[in-house]
Amino acid sequence: MNLSEVSRTAILPLLCRAVQSEMGDPTFNDPMAILCLERLMSLSSEEEKKRILKWRKMYTGINTRDVKARMITVRSFDSIASRFISDNPGCTVVNLACGFDTRFWRIEADQCNYIELDLPEMIAVKSEILKDHLNYELIGCSVFDTSWIDKVTSSGNSHFLLLAEALFYYLPKHDVTKILQVISQRFDRSQLALEMAPEKYTKGLWKRLIQLESRAWGIDVSIVSGINNQREIESYANGFKVISVEKGSVGSIITVSINAA
Repeated sequence: MNLSEVSRTAILPLLCRAVQSEMGDPTFNDPMAILCLERLMSLSSEEEKKRILKWRKMYTGINTRDVKARMITVRSFDSIASRFISDNPGCTVVNLACGFDTRFWRIEADQCNYIELDLPEMIAVKSEILKDHLNYELIGCSVFDTSWIDKVTSSGNSHFLLLAEALFYYLPKHDVTKILQVISQRFDRSQLALEMAPEKYTKGLWKRLIQLESRAWGIDVSIVSGINNQREIESYANGFKVISVEKGSVGSIITVSINAA
């Protein structure tokens, strides 16, 4: 499995969805997550398999609360996508930093043009393990490589929903601001749903606690970008207007309109 350490963290949310689905939760059924995980295991080295099995054991044992917390975010983003598609049939949904997400199979994707974006290494692995099920477009590039915007807007730039689950709080604030400004300039009558962490998580005791927890999982990922209040997003770029705020597993899930008519 040719994935960097950062990209391997995408396995964690996949595990959460697979574990939750296997528990027989009547409110959440994601057989594609189970299939995706099974096929990912088949591509993994023995060392990688041991790591995934260790994470799975943690999620089904002392860390079951983490599964429930992550599902709050998953369900919220599913609902946001479903509402937007219902209100804008024929729209385009772009799932940024998609990882091993299986949202396509949990929403009314036949009513929209669905696109996923992630680093080339991630898209290559996902394309391999789900090649017989993928019937939507995948783009392999960084969210900061704005050529993806050129590609998705080639036939128009309105009625888009951009999803940014577990993305921006791992990136430096100046980089987040820069790409959000580009997005505000390039899309019209669209929406962006993004998960943002509180500013307090980026410093002091909170930062150290989060680092300690991540190291317990054998990863080294820090929250480096946060906000003090949800309306702060409106100051990042012209044309942004907060239209809804929901609770997420890390912080707030904020939906903003982009250059609303």
